[in-house]
Amino acid sequence: MSFFSFEFMPLPDARNRKPLDVGCGPLSASIGEDGYIRSINHFHSRHGFITLEPTEPFPNDKWYDSEYVRHYRRRLIDQGHISEGAAGFGIQPKGTEWKREFFWVRNHFPLIRYRRQTMEINALYIPIHHDGMSGLIQQLTVTNYGDKPESVPLAVGGTFSLHRCSYGQLTEGGPIPIQQADLAVTAANNRLTISNVNLPAEASLFFFNGADPLELRPMEVTTNRPVTYIHDAELIVDNGESRELTMLCRISEEADKPVAFSFEELQTWKKRAWEETPRLKRDGLLGSEKQIIHRNIDYILSCCSVPVDEEAVCIITDHQLLPLSWNRDSYYMMRLLLDSEQHAHGLYEEPYVPAFKNQVQRTVKGHLLWMFERALRPHRYWGRAYLTNGFCKDDVFQLDQQCYPLLQLCEYYDRFRDRQTIERLLPKIHEILDMIMEYKDRERWLFQTGETPADDEVAYPYHFSSQVLVWHTLTSLAKLNETFSFTELELLEMARLVKHDILDCFVAPHGNGELFAYLTDLKGSFQLYHDANDLPTVYAPIWGFCNSNDPRWMNTMEFAFSKENKGGFYEGEYGGLGSVHTPHPWPLGDGQELLYSLQIGDEQRHQKVRSKLAEIVQWDGLLPEAVNGHTGKVESRHWFSWPGAFISSVLLRSM
Repeated sequence: MSFFSFEFMPLPDARNRKPLDVGCGPLSASIGEDGYIRSINHFHSRHGFITLEPTEPFPNDKWYDSEYVRHYRRRLIDQGHISEGAAGFGIQPKGTEWKREFFWVRNHFPLIRYRRQTMEINALYIPIHHDGMSGLIQQLTVTNYGDKPESVPLAVGGTFSLHRCSYGQLTEGGPIPIQQADLAVTAANNRLTISNVNLPAEASLFFFNGADPLELRPMEVTTNRPVTYIHDAELIVDNGESRELTMLCRISEEADKPVAFSFEELQTWKKRAWEETPRLKRDGLLGSEKQIIHRNIDYILSCCSVPVDEEAVCIITDHQLLPLSWNRDSYYMMRLLLDSEQHAHGLYEEPYVPAFKNQVQRTVKGHLLWMFERALRPHRYWGRAYLTNGFCKDDVFQLDQQCYPLLQLCEYYDRFRDRQTIERLLPKIHEILDMIMEYKDRERWLFQTGETPADDEVAYPYHFSSQVLVWHTLTSLAKLNETFSFTELELLEMARLVKHDILDCFVAPHGNGELFAYLTDLKGSFQLYHDANDLPTVYAPIWGFCNSNDPRWMNTMEFAFSKENKGGFYEGEYGGLGSVHTPHPWPLGDGQELLYSLQIGDEQRHQKVRSKLAEIVQWDGLLPEAVNGHTGKVESRHWFSWPGAFISSVLLRSM
């Protein structure tokens, strides 16, 4: 099947670049600029997420070494430390004379084009998910535009290790040791198999030359180190001819599970992948901001929405570095889906709009079912972070993470009026409210937290933006209660009391005015600070907690974007609001300033932030955790869905 009739979109020559990502839900992958597949990741019912990649698993003696964690996170960005073997796997043209160009096809499939003289190779990466089976196809179309036959030498294979994802965090809340990768690698016929008995799991790579199997050099080896297998092949392409080579990679939890499929079936799966691809609305060429919105929607749906059964969907914060679920991150990711669903007619061609709307509803509903029914709560509260299978990795109480599922439930019903799902989950609401009340102060309607939304310990237990979120959640639940009558609690009165005590206990003097303190002990001690992770503060006027001209709120936000915000604001040409968690400017902070400037009507400031975002956004439209304030280069976490989701929602407000 030819793909040349589909839209090509070249990737910009941006300051910040990273491997290109593609996925289909259970499976996701990243492809380096050299064309090698850096990793293929897959849901695993026991271990959460497993990966096929060229590097060793995270060492168990480094969990609390934050510098090593940062180094390990960069391993798929900079492959220079690999002394032996390849920087990934797949089918790769040999030689250094090839010039490469990079494209999105339909803004979804990565395509790398190799050129040399009269030869052209288009390498397209297509994820497939069909009848419970997921895989990644690498399709190479080799074309000779010259007037004589050409020889194209190829390397088939690469370097492989199959193991559990690391889940290594900068603020480690409880490491899960990784078992040694006991690998068995076998090459026979046109199949390369990598299994790890300690998972258990198996990766199978099938290679085709046209419709015929591509016979591999036989090999069989067992080891606990990454294995390099390279099969040298040569393709003779006649003048004016196009030849096609294909690799299919599948990952299964069951080793030696029989796999029966033909090349014709593979073509059918590929055709289905094309048919299910989003059709973008073409207003001439897509603008850069619209491209950011599209890419972040696509990344959430394709790489971060992981179905764990026929109904439940786990939302992970990224597929590569931390394939874990935070209620906080996933709320804003689902918020982008809900916002984009309402803007669907401006984003997609009309024939695709119903399918997109359906996918959004299924994903948000699936995530609600996962949070309320699959995510374990060992001590009644939701923990800090979760594996995709619902295992609570970090059993720490964070107040805001108890609120976001309740808030998402209210917003889901507001949008879709799905009574059946709400009634199914209503019994859980009282459980959560009762649990939250255990953290209420004896006298005040304010609630303690164990950590900030940055996953950092608190100096004082009462945190401002989390209290605002409690107020907004109670207000939203009161509206839901009008329809379902699920509680006799006076939710609006509870919300009123929370707001009263916030205003009574968090207002602190600052300069000639007042602002909202970041933390307090309710005994007169305050911490003045604002963090890029504290989005409820910037949303306070939108939610109705205060007016956008409230001097206390404005002073809080102006403080946030100033040098006075020690540990939270970072100077430089690309400076801005960040976090002590990773001491650099954060795009999340830029998103806050973007939304703040909209609310106060500061057009000059709004345009300045948009210009900065256009310079620091990565070439694929995703935004990282943190950048260097002086160079704009990525300093931390190239993969991080939350900032791009939040910023995309703000951009949709400007459409």
